[in-house]
Amino acid sequence: MEVYREILPQSYLLILTESEPEDLTPLSYALRLASRSGKNSIWIDCSHLPKMPFSVLRVLVRYYRRLRVRNISLVLCHVGDATHQQMAKLPTTLCPPVVPSLLDAERYCQTAHPVSHRTRRAA
Repeated sequence: MEVYREILPQSYLLILTESEPEDLTPLSYALRLASRSGKNSIWIDCSHLPKMPFSVLRVLVRYYRRLRVRNISLVLCHVGDATHQQMAKLPTTLCPPVVPSLLDAERYCQTAHPVSHRTRRAA
């Protein structure tokens, strides 16, 4: 996995891309940097990741729980149908919010949300 990082005025953007072999070190490193950046929101762009491996989802869920305690938002956007189906199997409170676009991520982070909120696609 390759992770591209972009520091934005109000958030920290991570763009995930697929690569072989599946090494989660870049993702963990990027999330660690983002969480220490002083930004109050982290956006994860999954548009270059056709299907999210469960191991990646597990890392994102772990960081989502950690960041939630520190009042830092972690929001996923451009998530594919296969990933939506995979996330639907998990308890809603475990999963980061999913929004359609980066603009929606910005709007989401500007408003207060309950901890357990997550948008779901209609089946």
